[in-house]
Amino acid sequence: MLINNTITTNIKYTGQFPQYEFSEIKRLNPYWSDHTCFAEAVKNRRTLHPRLIRKWFSKLVDENEYGKEDKNEVLQYLIKLAHGEV
Repeated sequence: MLINNTITTNIKYTGQFPQYEFSEIKRLNPYWSDHTCFAEAVKNRRTLHPRLIRKWFSKLVDENEYGKEDKNEVLQYLIKLAHGEV
């Protein structure tokens, strides 16, 4: 169930890595996981380099939210999501 979905679509993007957007989405949707908030922050951000997505995913998303063996698959999905391929 999506909570405050309309709020997340109205966030002004800063043009840099969406750390601010991640924080705002997390604040506005306290029941969402870090992974869901991160995915929402990078969605359709075609200018994000995959290296930045990997770096910030490791910094912002709690390791307990995904299996270590699944990390590469999760990152590949997020990169596709950011580039509008999903």
